[in-house]
Amino acid sequence: MALFEKKTCSICSAKIGLLGGHKLSDGNLCKDCAKKLSPWFSDYASASTASIQAQLADREENKKRLSVFKTTKCFGEFGSIVIDENARVFAAIDDSATSLFGERKEITDISQIIDRNPDVVRFDQVIDVDIDIVQTQREEKKTDNGQQVSYNPKHILYMYVFYAVIKLNHPYISTIRLQLNNDAVQIPNEGERLRNKIGLRLAEYLLDLPIRDVRKTAKIYSNNSLKDVLTRNPYAMPDYSYGFKCSLRNREGIQRYGYYLLMTQEILETVKQMQTADAPAVQLQAVVPYTDPDCGVLDLVLTCTLCAESELGADYVKTIAQTALTQEIQAIAAERCSYRDLSAQAARLRQACGIALNARNIHLTAFPTLQIEPGKDALQKIELLEKRKAWAAMTPEDYAKRLAETQKQAEAALGQTTQEKTAVKQESGVVTARSIPRFCPNCGSPTNGARFCSNCGSKL
Repeated sequence: MALFEKKTCSICSAKIGLLGGHKLSDGNLCKDCAKKLSPWFSDYASASTASIQAQLADREENKKRLSVFKTTKCFGEFGSIVIDENARVFAAIDDSATSLFGERKEITDISQIIDRNPDVVRFDQVIDVDIDIVQTQREEKKTDNGQQVSYNPKHILYMYVFYAVIKLNHPYISTIRLQLNNDAVQIPNEGERLRNKIGLRLAEYLLDLPIRDVRKTAKIYSNNSLKDVLTRNPYAMPDYSYGFKCSLRNREGIQRYGYYLLMTQEILETVKQMQTADAPAVQLQAVVPYTDPDCGVLDLVLTCTLCAESELGADYVKTIAQTALTQEIQAIAAERCSYRDLSAQAARLRQACGIALNARNIHLTAFPTLQIEPGKDALQKIELLEKRKAWAAMTPEDYAKRLAETQKQAEAALGQTTQEKTAVKQESGVVTARSIPRFCPNCGSPTNGARFCSNCGSKL
């Protein structure tokens, strides 16, 4: 009976064919809904309907993360890893081709794949990263009298595919296994081994390795298996790789192998740097209105520095943090707390900000500074209110005493100002009308306030 039971999708309620869709732990999922999930998700049997709904909602949020993604590095040809080093996030696609037989394109920016909605993953969600080099081989034969026969010695063609394997602590992605090279690297094991200086120089050119003394590594040349040579240290060409049989055919393959080794090394180094680097610091400064029980409404200046990681960038973190801190500050004001006591509420404010960021999957790593001070206008208002409060608290005796002291200080200041003005006039040689006589002492003629006598010309 259960074999022919009709199935419906637990997400969209669409009918599911007999052999279609995926079985969930508590329901079913149709193919159309499955296409909206992450391409790296595969554990349908353990997933519940609620977890699938949460993943679909997160996939919609992922489009916002992609809109602020700034590409700084790209790796891979078949699949691609695109990195935003500033935000410490990356995105990966399993195949750069847009269709089954479509041409693969070189990915240099997130805009080329944004329509595929690749998952944006934080580097702090990376548990481990490894490089897997898969080798296959086949024997090349020659035609002799219409039959395929082996060469003597045998010609073996070794083929290598490079994979980046990233293990994650992610809500719905456990592992990303990404093929890096488009076509397998082919290295034919043919030709004579070059054990002389010419062979060493050729190996040095092909592998970018320093010249070694052939006598110290002669025993290694008897090893014909390229896999045994390469898998001993897959992240760097070892010294004994000079045992390759060098020919014009395998030169290109060796060069390609070295190219992908360098690519894998850079991927490992980049991931390590991103994991050990500090989260980007976000500087926040905002004016927050605060209703003080004594001073009324004051404009307080909020200044803080916090370190947080978000796929949506620093501006998004700043907006969430400012909103959370503003709401908590206003909640403190509703408790009739003086603005002077806000510094004692720093731990409460940091906790509220952390909760708000965590609710949006933003990891807060540090909150070094948090400062709340009155602005310029608020300081003037506080000063005026304090003066009024001080005058209102005075008794009549204190008021009269204070008034007398103020008048005395004003008179002293006025007298000092007058003396300073008189001294300045004397130093500058200014002659006032009182210093000129009314009659000339030489001839007795009226002076009329002039500095020289109009009759005899004497200086007055």
